[in-house]
Amino acid sequence: MDRELRRSMDGFRIPGSPRPYYLHYALRRVQSLQLRAAYGSLTRARESTTGRIYCDVRVGSHDFDNVLDAGLDQRSDERESADWTDAPDDLDEAALQVALWKLGQIKYDEALADYYDHKKARVSEFMRDEVDAFTREPALSHREPLHHDPFPRAQWEAMLREQSKRFLDHPEIHDPSVAIRAERVHRWLASTEGTRVVTDDVYIEVDVAGWVLSDDGVYTEGSRQQYLRRLQDVPDAAQMTALVDALLAELTALGQAPAQSAFIGPALLSGQAASTLFHEALGHRLEGDRLVARGETRTFAHKLGQHILPAGLDVYDDPTLDNDGRPHWGSYRVDDQGVRAQRATLIEDGVLKGFLHGRTPTPHSNRSNGHGRHNGVEMPMSRMANLVVEGRSEDALSREQLLARLVELAKAAGRPEAMIIERIHAGETSTGAYDFQVFKGVPAEVYVLDVETGVRRRVRDVEIIGTPLAALQRVVAFGTGAGVDEGYCYAESGSVPVT
Repeated sequence: MDRELRRSMDGFRIPGSPRPYYLHYALRRVQSLQLRAAYGSLTRARESTTGRIYCDVRVGSHDFDNVLDAGLDQRSDERESADWTDAPDDLDEAALQVALWKLGQIKYDEALADYYDHKKARVSEFMRDEVDAFTREPALSHREPLHHDPFPRAQWEAMLREQSKRFLDHPEIHDPSVAIRAERVHRWLASTEGTRVVTDDVYIEVDVAGWVLSDDGVYTEGSRQQYLRRLQDVPDAAQMTALVDALLAELTALGQAPAQSAFIGPALLSGQAASTLFHEALGHRLEGDRLVARGETRTFAHKLGQHILPAGLDVYDDPTLDNDGRPHWGSYRVDDQGVRAQRATLIEDGVLKGFLHGRTPTPHSNRSNGHGRHNGVEMPMSRMANLVVEGRSEDALSREQLLARLVELAKAAGRPEAMIIERIHAGETSTGAYDFQVFKGVPAEVYVLDVETGVRRRVRDVEIIGTPLAALQRVVAFGTGAGVDEGYCYAESGSVPVT
């Protein structure tokens, strides 16, 4: 990579056109194992090793270059360069050098076309939030040892076979599966600034799922997932049994639960469920790249220093977090633009203090805080990693106090019922200026509370739909317990692991 960087910086030139001022190459090599079992048989057992290369070419200068709208409108699959991202499986040095050269050359051609498109846009329309093009960051040297130990495939296969046999005793459950997906990701990154990065990461997903036919004839899915970063944390037989037990109880409850009709009223969300609210309604709108893209609605662009959450709430994103040596799903040491991971303070006591930044400057910052991320293919942008919402202890309520407050709010509004949401499957949101400014969450475990009797009943087929500013301002109380939600987040720069 280092040799090819030097050769490319010297060789990428067309008379009369701007030359590159920045270039970086990256390589991701992924060792993957996918195992899935049902009824005592393996339905999938696949192991592979693949490599992808990435190249970022910047022509012009740090003040003005080829990237318009922070690159949010670029689609890699619509470009010629998408056909040249495969790395040689054996990492043969000569073959890798040719692959880097070919991708770099095509990326340079694309960068020149983008540069002139950017100049044309600058002339043809008023760029009201035009800022510098690319931050200046110090060179970073970060090298981790690379591990090549095989995954314990035989052990996992035996455990999955045994656990999946249990569904033979439950014919009421359809399409059950017990699965483990593991990836070891080796990443190399080199830039013309002198940055050299080598990292080693492991990601493991454990998934138990199935479907049940409800009493009113609707197929409903139940699932349990665990997201892990170390081989030693994979559930053993006893822990996997408990996971399957939880799924069986979940599906039994869903099969008997009635569908919920439309509902307006107060709700109490657990920490895990509340995470979707903050991730979708708040987190994506604090991604700095969205502040300079013309097609974005920029919900909080001009609210720095203002209250956007109730007093007592702090929000930050820290990619370096771990739990007694166990990194979270969204943890990393160096981002995908060669910047060391850093804690980003977003909200203090309800007041907006900052944004997530990659290497795209914004009106509020000309430095990255280590949140430039991508899936190895799309252009990196500022993304969440480990988003943390904390309530200050002097304002926090106990679970019992929260339930009492929930009943009080329902009665004050003349509502006979309130909702308790314990878990959420997933969520989505729209941040584009043209689209409706809403977010949606799909709860997995929901109860309706009768405010007079205190009786709770399980319901299904519920969606949470809201508008970000209104929903965030309607937070009236928060508790003391912590809840964690992990998984993949999808945005313009592809899917990335988050907590």
